Amino acid sequence: MGERNDVFTTKLTPNLQFSSTVKIPNSIKVRKKVEVWPVKFSAGLDYNFARDKLRWVASCKEKLFDGRISLDLNAKTINYSKNVVIEGGPSFCLQAQCPYGGSNLAPTFGINFLSGNGSRRVMSVGSNSFDLRTKIPISRRVRAEVCGNVKLPMLAPQYSVASNTLSLSEDGMFEIHVAEVNAILYV
Repeated sequence: MGERNDVFTTKLTPNLQFSSTVKIPNSIKVRKKVEVWPVKFSAGLDYNFARDKLRWVASCKEKLFDGRISLDLNAKTINYSKNVVIEGGPSFCLQAQCPYGGSNLAPTFGINFLSGNGSRRVMSVGSNSFDLRTKIPISRRVRAEVCGNVKLPMLAPQYSVASNTLSLSEDGMFEIHVAEVNAILYV
């Protein structure tokens, strides 16, 4: 068990490690939602205690293609995301981002694997790493948002020419990291 530089780490078993950088709450998020067909608008403020920083957020979910358009005023980007659900199969999130307000219009595009619904999200960030985000209802207007990462051990196949055998060994360990716990207030 150890603690260094605001990172708490403990090895629960030889192959399982837990770590956290949580200061509860990391942020308080206030949201207001208004629906006018065919769009649902959401606006709010996020206050991060560690950075002593206030951030404006705004998005709208359009009903025609069922995608989400968001405006990041701090990063000066316009973002679009669309979840594609394949019945009985995997789900994907198609994403596009474009900076505004400068001379460099360099849009980026991406595809991420998703698992879960609107309140619980798993997004792949690597071959064996997944970002997690879940919202836990506290009351009708208050949610706790928990964000973190899970890293899975990789199986490494090994073939021995001498014995003509194939075996699997684990490379790495199962790691769970809780990065943030936020409070969300819907007004």
